[in-house]
Amino acid sequence: MLDNDDAELIGDGYCPDCGNRGFVLGPRGGASINIECANNACRARFNVTPLPHSHRPAFVERIPKQSEGGSDWG
Repeated sequence: MLDNDDAELIGDGYCPDCGNRGFVLGPRGGASINIECANNACRARFNVTPLPHSHRPAFVERIPKQSEGGSDWG
């Protein structure tokens, strides 16, 4: 799980790795969604569970980039 500062950055729409604003939405299921940094040089991925009725994250976990063996979101 990421620290609170990183979760706040993601809630504000910024990648905690590169500072880029914007994410590409990936697979979702249940209450969570996977997101990927929109910066082609970064592409950090996170699994995010938002707070109910909010865009603020209740839970954020780093997941592997495709270049690190993560699945293709095609």
